[in-house]
Amino acid sequence: MPSFNKAIKRTTLIELLIIILCFYSVYMVASFYGFNVDMEWMYVAIIAYILIKSRKYSAETNQNIFSKIEFRYVFLIVIVNVFFSYGMLYLANSINIESFLSFNLIPSLKNLAFIGGLIGTVLISPISEEIIFRGIILNRLKLVVPVNVAILISSLCFGVLHGYGSIVSAFVFGLCMCILYIKTDNILVPVAAHIMNNFFAETLFYLDKDAILFSNDLIMITITVLAIISLYLILNSLKIEWKFLDKK
Repeated sequence: MPSFNKAIKRTTLIELLIIILCFYSVYMVASFYGFNVDMEWMYVAIIAYILIKSRKYSAETNQNIFSKIEFRYVFLIVIVNVFFSYGMLYLANSINIESFLSFNLIPSLKNLAFIGGLIGTVLISPISEEIIFRGIILNRLKLVVPVNVAILISSLCFGVLHGYGSIVSAFVFGLCMCILYIKTDNILVPVAAHIMNNFFAETLFYLDKDAILFSNDLIMITITVLAIISLYLILNSLKIEWKFLDKK
């Protein structure tokens, strides 16, 4: 979907802000008259805008989204980030469980029905967040600051908006997604990785009905060790990729 990539690169922060303000205006008016409008539809509106805008740009020859990078590399990035995120959740949970459970600035798509929430978390959220943070914010920042600074700023924004229990892990995940995007110049690569990440996270969440992941000492120790190993692998990979970014 090359035209989709073109549309994202040509979307400005002003356009994004207008979409958000328009949606919030509709939300406030609807709330005033007693109508309930889910905030999650803002994500849908952003995706729809990019899809409509992409129709203005001619499509090029289709190619496999993993033609510039191996799928197993992307898969490994996802797996180590999942383990690392659980390690950070354990840490946040041990520090302040109330804040960990309540603070999250990004709209939660779990307010919808189960199927709708699953679709929102696994599809809509990854697509919209990659469009916003990697597709628009990162590309716009690259025009005014060095690429590595742009990556740090966009990833920090991504992390902060994910709330107390996920700031660090989301920031690290954002760094990885930025690098995937820059290396491939195809937003669909980080989108695919983000979808896999959320799918694994949601699968673990729904399978863990008895909260064993947060109550069984052996499992928690095992995942903590895997989280530490994952952090080492992530930092080592980021160190290598940062040298690549310096040449951009």
